[in-house]
Amino acid sequence: MVQRRSLAWTELRVGIVVIVSFLLLALAMFFVGGQTGFLGPKYTIVAYFENANNLRTGAEVHLEGVTIGNVNAVRISKLADPKKAVEAELRLDQTYQNIIRTDSKVTIKTIGLLGDSAIDITRGSDAGQAIEDLGTIQGSEEGDIRKIVQGTNDFIANLQVLSDDVKKMAERVEGGEGTLGKLLTDTSIYDNANATMGEAHAFVRDLRNGNGTVGKLVSDDELYSRVNHMMDRVDTLIDTVQHGHGTAARFINDPALYDKTDRILARVESVTDRIDRGEGTLGKLSKDETVYNEFRDSVNKFSMLVASIQNGEGTAGKFIKDPTLYNSLNQSSSEIQKLLYDFRQNPKKFLTITFKLF
Repeated sequence: MVQRRSLAWTELRVGIVVIVSFLLLALAMFFVGGQTGFLGPKYTIVAYFENANNLRTGAEVHLEGVTIGNVNAVRISKLADPKKAVEAELRLDQTYQNIIRTDSKVTIKTIGLLGDSAIDITRGSDAGQAIEDLGTIQGSEEGDIRKIVQGTNDFIANLQVLSDDVKKMAERVEGGEGTLGKLLTDTSIYDNANATMGEAHAFVRDLRNGNGTVGKLVSDDELYSRVNHMMDRVDTLIDTVQHGHGTAARFINDPALYDKTDRILARVESVTDRIDRGEGTLGKLSKDETVYNEFRDSVNKFSMLVASIQNGEGTAGKFIKDPTLYNSLNQSSSEIQKLLYDFRQNPKKFLTITFKLF
């Protein structure tokens, strides 16, 4: 009987150790899994998203990068709003309830490039209100790995198209098409360039040998001597001017010319002032509108006179327009020419004087 009790106590002790070990293991796994504040108070909020983005139950919830809870459930929402197609229950530590407000941003992010999804919450401001237990908040998508992969595929496809275009361009260049293809395949361009270099070499050789005008400018010292001689003469001329010799020196050094110019400018300024005040004929012409009006009337009358003459009106108009005067003058000139001719042929006929007496 005593042995059986001892065996029962041994079995009970082993059972207690096993149960405590399981509890400790479960507690360790819970903490390693990301749960915080296991013994602290919790509260729940519901976040709505357009897409779950592979969000699973048990995923971590971060506040400014700090784990504050887990996702309790993820399911399809019954609401018709497409922005609230998915709802996620977030089991959070009640310690942070006053920080998570209505203006906080809730996003689904990916841990690593191909890692699991998690929820990130930003700190709210004083303008927002604290979310109560079972309250709701609208979430947004931070970045979907599928969109990134799709964008990468589009980029690779564009690179493939670009590679095909480059390949076609290379084939055209190898075939001698286009300007670049001709530059690489046509030997005439090389021949032309070689000929040009030969001509340039000959030109440089002529310069060195003093051939041609440019060669003489480069190689002949005569031009340098002439320029040097001319500069000496210019230097002598400047020295002469500086020492007051000649007309140019007097213009530069003699103050009398400046004084005369100053007096002339003073007189011109005086005349200009008088004209500006309306004195004299020029002043009246510039100030008095009567002179301008009379001049304009005279111009108008002259214009009318010219117009009447062009229309053949009056004596002057007839002289210009009527051909009768021209014909008469032409006929008279012909008669005079005939008279002169007859006079030269028989002057006695015209110079005979007859005297008669009763």
